[in-house]
Amino acid sequence: MLKKKALLFLSFFLIICQASFAAIKNPIQSVFNKPDVTTEGLEITALDFDKIEGILRLKVNNLNSISIDYPQISWTLKLGEILYKTETMPDDGKIGPNKVEEIQIPVSIPYQELYEKHPSLLRLDIIPYTVTADLSFKLPIFGKSSNSVVATGELPLLKKPVVSLDSILLNSMEPEQVVFAVTASLQNRNGFDIQIERVDYTLIINNTKWATGNTRRQILARPAQKSDIPLNIALRTSSMVSEAYALVLSEQDVRFDFKGTLYCKSSSPYLKNFELPFQLIGKKRIKL
Repeated sequence: MLKKKALLFLSFFLIICQASFAAIKNPIQSVFNKPDVTTEGLEITALDFDKIEGILRLKVNNLNSISIDYPQISWTLKLGEILYKTETMPDDGKIGPNKVEEIQIPVSIPYQELYEKHPSLLRLDIIPYTVTADLSFKLPIFGKSSNSVVATGELPLLKKPVVSLDSILLNSMEPEQVVFAVTASLQNRNGFDIQIERVDYTLIINNTKWATGNTRRQILARPAQKSDIPLNIALRTSSMVSEAYALVLSEQDVRFDFKGTLYCKSSSPYLKNFELPFQLIGKKRIKL
């Protein structure tokens, strides 16, 4: 009989304790707020024909008067329908009471690697993106809590213009000088205009420097078109004139090393001004 009364008393005591704990816990839960998470998407920080770099900024607002642990973050980036990247960042550190903490996630997209894996993107100039971030928090009272944010936008897809040395044409031969018309070109593979403002160049033929100079003739390269870059080169020293005569008369290919920099403007809102270094090494026949 005493044992039965003791069990009844113990049960009653546990019920009272549980009710008391719930009474304490529920008011705390009612005043403790889950963190608020927002994002404005990817911010482009650097852009050229090799890659695009950006930052995904996540703002975590701790709405409570006590610190919370940093969340663990899993995020994905889709380019159109292509899942380009998915990563997980371990949690580290704390977010102070009633504080908004900005978490910055660097994003880098090398264009060559992207086009090699997805050649269909070479036909596009702009691609929509979707970035999704899932944040997992360890919170007092609540335990684990999750929050997700999604942002969309557009990213430019740039294609590096192709510089080539198309021809070396003998323009005139005189005892005192030899003049060559050299034609280079720029193949614009983008959907926007490129205007060449200046070309600095050096031309080496069979290990002899034929010319170092620049041209400020403005040349417009329309989208998906090839535009000529004409250069006139005159050789005046006796040794170079003799060598040029010999090369022309031999009717053989010459080795060339053509390098320099194109200074350009474009109609793209993402790339107003840019420099395009180049170096071309190969063989070419001098045409009469």
